[in-house]
Amino acid sequence: MPYRKDRAHADQIAVLTVVKNTYLILLILFAGCRTTEPVPVVVQPDPVTASQASLVSVQATGASSAEVIVKSIRMEPSGWRLTAQTGQGGVVPFTVGETQTLRDFMLTSLRLSGLTVGQTYQLRLAFRFADRDSITALRTYTHRLNNSPTGGPRWTRLAHASFSGGDYTTCPVAVDGICGSNPMNGCGNPTIGAYVGNQVQVVRYAGPTQPFMDVKIYNRQADEWQLLSADRRTPRHGFVQYNVFFQGVDRHQFSGLGYIIEERSASKYFFFRGMGAIFPVGGSPVNPSYGGEDGELVFFTTTDEAYFLTQNGSPAMRSIDAVFTQTVRAPLPEPPGLMATFSIRNIGYVVNQRPGQPTRLWAYNPATDSWTKRADFPGDARQRGVGFAMARQGYFGLGVTAEGRGCATSGSMTLWPTAGSTSRTIRVRAISLWPSSVHPTGPGLSGLMWAGATKRS
Repeated sequence: MPYRKDRAHADQIAVLTVVKNTYLILLILFAGCRTTEPVPVVVQPDPVTASQASLVSVQATGASSAEVIVKSIRMEPSGWRLTAQTGQGGVVPFTVGETQTLRDFMLTSLRLSGLTVGQTYQLRLAFRFADRDSITALRTYTHRLNNSPTGGPRWTRLAHASFSGGDYTTCPVAVDGICGSNPMNGCGNPTIGAYVGNQVQVVRYAGPTQPFMDVKIYNRQADEWQLLSADRRTPRHGFVQYNVFFQGVDRHQFSGLGYIIEERSASKYFFFRGMGAIFPVGGSPVNPSYGGEDGELVFFTTTDEAYFLTQNGSPAMRSIDAVFTQTVRAPLPEPPGLMATFSIRNIGYVVNQRPGQPTRLWAYNPATDSWTKRADFPGDARQRGVGFAMARQGYFGLGVTAEGRGCATSGSMTLWPTAGSTSRTIRVRAISLWPSSVHPTGPGLSGLMWAGATKRS
């Protein structure tokens, strides 16, 4: 299609930002010729975010107390009302704490008192959405102590991220990450973890009228967010970034791909195929461009290679290594549906959800270019499910149901041990977006950042 050719040429100018130590910023410019003027992208301005409130988190602060955080957008604290009740309908007293005003929203803390360990409580948050519709959000909370052997995960609150909404990169990357030398663990020294780094980069797409994408860094040591120079490539959904390590040592940071909604395209989407790479010294466009099919991509990485599949596409898979070589790999053994991925010890795992079928887990071994079926996911199917690995164990959860219902009244994820032959449900605590029906409430994801270790049930 001429449109895609022109659009691809027009998008070869890029600025990639990387931080090393404190404020070392490397700018890499890619330039390409144009045969004709590009067709302008048809965009619609983003609607103004409607006034609303949400229950962000509930976290135990003592044997009989817990902290609740309410987030409000374009709404004063007087515009919403929170009530708390026991399982028998008794009133739970609370006091209102401080309100913190951030760039896009406000956070108000409240302290519940008179709680009993092991008891479940109901919270009701009432407000008027967009100053019109009356909404009451219901949440349940089971009071557990973080330092108890059976108290569930130990959560640590990190610095608030002062932005709200948007489409974020699929995989945040440690821009100062290093790779260990233990081949049995893939990338990473088993005593200090896999990708070791203190600065995590996130790229944010806020809408089609945004001139650039925000590049944000979370500094783990300083517990603070830093806003860096914008990424000057065309703002887009599904922007991808990841690290691989050339010969297990040199970090190569890749970014790009993604898509925009384009009414003039036959498919109503335009998919970008270009990427850029940042090396320890310098950088480069990734040539050749991505050679897979059009579609929204998922990927997993090994030490020095990334593997790509297409959501609801064909089973075809291809890889791109640290020096840009693309290789067609063994296809997924079944048609892809909605997928999520993670990697453990240089084995890639794909959670595949197809309508009317069990949610499958497949393991890919790059050494043999082969797939092995693992234990099925026992929970409900969901859109936008998230997969990740931690301490050589894989997790899958979050998301919303096919009917658009957020999994907000429950709290479990599924864990696969390294072998992946069995699965188990683990207890986690999240106020929003958790599946099944084990444990409710806890720190959430709405404009805040949290870290915690999970415990098995």
